[in-house]
Amino acid sequence: MSDLSELQRWVVEHLQSPRALPRNSRVAAEAADRLTGNDRLTPVEQLEVYREQFWLRHTSSLVEDFPGVGGILGQLDWERLVESYLQAHTPQSWTLRELGRHFPEHVASFDGLPHRALSSDMAELEWAFIELFDAAECAPLDLGKLAALPPNTLETGQIVLNPALRLLRVNFPVADLRMRLLEQRAKGGETVAIPEPEAQWLVLYRGEDRRLYHRPVTPEAFALLGALGRGSSLVAACEHALEAFPEHAERLQQNVSAWFQQWAERGWIVDILPGPSPS
Repeated sequence: MSDLSELQRWVVEHLQSPRALPRNSRVAAEAADRLTGNDRLTPVEQLEVYREQFWLRHTSSLVEDFPGVGGILGQLDWERLVESYLQAHTPQSWTLRELGRHFPEHVASFDGLPHRALSSDMAELEWAFIELFDAAECAPLDLGKLAALPPNTLETGQIVLNPALRLLRVNFPVADLRMRLLEQRAKGGETVAIPEPEAQWLVLYRGEDRRLYHRPVTPEAFALLGALGRGSSLVAACEHALEAFPEHAERLQQNVSAWFQQWAERGWIVDILPGPSPS
């Protein structure tokens, strides 16, 4: 084989094999033609060292990034899922941080997976936490600037949310479940029970201490935050929330001012930009 790129493709193909290469007589024969071997390892055993490292490195990274999914599934189903994922989504980035980018969608579509709906919610949550950990830094809301804004800015201007904030609607209480699973993994103890379905509207955010937090909110508050995150003014965002949840109109009207204050104090709101000037 004289073409280096062809040799590289052959090596990469076999590094991604989930099974031990020395057991495959065809691969062993091909390795003998392409690799040198040494006094300790045959050519196929040399290749096997790198194949094992490929799987150990990448599966270990996924275990660290998605401990909640692994805790739900158990060892055998987790291995089956991860093997399928790494074969379907060959790593494309130099950094392991990107390894799980397509993991939530793979979990959601993986046939025969126990607790698939729960695992799908958990994978979405855990990938959101990964993104939050690396999200841009942002200064807190300047109260002096807020006091100096022209009248009606709060109603007509654009409210800027912290980039280290995500909104996630789930069908199971996965944030609390994840905390229990991490505690169980660290301390041992009894198996954590699988929870019953429970719709939740979660705000995920990174605190000033760089720790990751979750807080459930009401569905209309979730809709309001979502509209603000898309650049709507407070008035337009309230209208959107009322349209989405008309049955909660009274609760929205009674609480929107208090919510705004709470969100600013928690660092969820970081700026308010004046709206367009009247023509």
